[in-house]
Amino acid sequence: MDKIRKGRKDSKCILCEKRTKPGKRRPLCGETNKNLRNFLSKNFLVSPNDDDVICDTCRRKYYREGQAQVNTPTVLTNDTNANDPDFMPPSAPKRAKLSSPLSISLPISSTIKGHAQCCLCKKRGPKLMVVPQEARFHTFLEKNIIIPAGSRCCPRHLCTEGFTKEANEDITSVYTVSDFNRSGLLELIDTIREHALKNKNARIDFDKSSSLNDTDFRNLTGLTITDFEDLCSHIPNSAIRDTRVRSMRTCIGIFLTKLRSGMSNKILATLFNISKDSIRKAISSARDAVKQHFTPKYLGFDHVSRESVIQNHTRPLAQTLFGDITNTTAILVIDGTYIYIQKSGQFKFQRSTYSMHKFRNLIKPMMFVTTTGYIVSVIGPYLCNSKNNDAKILNSIFKNNLEKIKEWFDKDDVVVVDRGFRDSIDLLEEFGIQTKMPSFLKRNEKQLSVEDGNTTRLVTKVRWVVESVNGRIKQWRLLDKVLPNSLIPYAGEYTRFVSAICNKYRPPLNAGNETDDLLLGTKMLHMSKKKNELMERVSNENLHSRSGRWQKIDGNDSVEDFPKLSEEDIRDITLGVYQVKLAKSYTEEHLENDDYYEVMQQGHQLIRVRMASRHTSSKTHNLWITYDDCCIKTWYCTCKAGARIVGTCSHISSVIWFLSFYRHQTKGNQAKQWKDYVHDANQPEVVDDSDSEPEE
Repeated sequence: MDKIRKGRKDSKCILCEKRTKPGKRRPLCGETNKNLRNFLSKNFLVSPNDDDVICDTCRRKYYREGQAQVNTPTVLTNDTNANDPDFMPPSAPKRAKLSSPLSISLPISSTIKGHAQCCLCKKRGPKLMVVPQEARFHTFLEKNIIIPAGSRCCPRHLCTEGFTKEANEDITSVYTVSDFNRSGLLELIDTIREHALKNKNARIDFDKSSSLNDTDFRNLTGLTITDFEDLCSHIPNSAIRDTRVRSMRTCIGIFLTKLRSGMSNKILATLFNISKDSIRKAISSARDAVKQHFTPKYLGFDHVSRESVIQNHTRPLAQTLFGDITNTTAILVIDGTYIYIQKSGQFKFQRSTYSMHKFRNLIKPMMFVTTTGYIVSVIGPYLCNSKNNDAKILNSIFKNNLEKIKEWFDKDDVVVVDRGFRDSIDLLEEFGIQTKMPSFLKRNEKQLSVEDGNTTRLVTKVRWVVESVNGRIKQWRLLDKVLPNSLIPYAGEYTRFVSAICNKYRPPLNAGNETDDLLLGTKMLHMSKKKNELMERVSNENLHSRSGRWQKIDGNDSVEDFPKLSEEDIRDITLGVYQVKLAKSYTEEHLENDDYYEVMQQGHQLIRVRMASRHTSSKTHNLWITYDDCCIKTWYCTCKAGARIVGTCSHISSVIWFLSFYRHQTKGNQAKQWKDYVHDANQPEVVDDSDSEPEE
């Protein structure tokens, strides 16, 4: 013992290279340590010298290793044990793991190693955590930096997948050389090999957010990475069981990709490199999980109160037009959307789903939407025969009190519907619900009256939102394509899940501005009570039958005194953007056909324009516009909605847009004409003179 204590104080262990105190090390010289020297030479390629020492910790590991090899019991399998079903052989004792010295140096950068400070931010603290092996390996893959085993870091640098994004960017190397021992180098090689084998056949991986960028996530699933993470957080791990080929995140990703792209399971199996049956099971598991844990939180009359709809999901314009001064009226827009399906071999079902309106087989979910585009509920889907029109579906919903809809509505609440719900008005009035619906043409009339036209425009100014919601849902292409009959049992679940996603992760279609909406609503209500003076003038002065010289509108030399306006000024006249969009299409056709616009001056700053219908080429519309040097004063058109003064019809807006804005702009490249790429069989036959016989 005295000889041992006389050793150098700075002696290092030959294996772990830790400095040892004199009382905690043993020499390797002498005949008694021959077996220990042979063990080190055989397993760690170490040749001890006479002055080398080994610490007590490594020596005890060697001793346990040797004892485990000596004391390993030999189990004799006899006939009795082999036939005994309850016989269990004794388990082998655990072996202590020895580490070889850090004798291999490689030119790979590395961070600091220590237990006292964070290897990333160098902060000292008692609450440091050991860096997980997976985080160290991914740092090596991405940055070629080695984080030594046993290094510590702050807890805020770690997440479920390893280092956070911010921490990963802050990792810097301190040393240009990394030291390895035999076991550490083998461990790194094995980890690289496992990673290579695991990703050998991988194509799309939802388990690691870093494997796909934000654009890829949106293209595949319709969600950003943050939204996808939030959606997965709603699903407990017990809801979807992890298997060898897929995880919970992969199931959700496959399900969203199926909805977003509408691809078949066979194509999805190729993309994700798993079998078609695994794709089917993943979709089924994800569908059941989101139905239970996600959709009910963001869809249905139970998930949102009436007061919340009034306060948070009602546009001020709608309250101004149809509400009251107290803003306590709930306003919903109701309409059915279409999901096209295959023609069924079950003839009765085929007849029940055939739409005489669309001339196709389809089913109809009923949408209940707020005036900002928030989806309150989706009920259905329903059949599409004559016994399942919009009015009968809505009546059935209220009579059966689905989702306790009658308790949700209050007296004097408003529903905005289209003309297909006319047979539901009486039932809704019984429940004290007001109905706002576009007006009908009176018998033997070809044009809506001024009052009916204005009222209809007030309704369409609010009702457009449900059409936009239907279009937003159809961005998930599975609902936009022809749905296979095998998916009909899940059509309602798919529609509700997509609607819940829109509510949770999509902004409102138009929340409106309180001041601007109040001014616009007041303006529309004021104009709706006026008469169309120009319409009366046309009738009294017989301007529609007065003859004159028609002039083609072909440039700046036509109607030279017409005021010059901006597109914002034109939108103030049309009270919307839809008519302005149509004006561009009308103008494009006018530029192609020389006889499309024709104008006649019928008085001082009064023009009459004759233009073709966009629906029927043989039908023309006549319209009149009065103006002064700076603005448009009045307008009237002979089309169905042309008498209104709350906004304009698309014919009037197209003439105003062309004369006051477009012809004053610098013309750029014209849009491609798609008809140039399609043959027309109605073209006149070309006669080849070479085939005719010469006259004698």
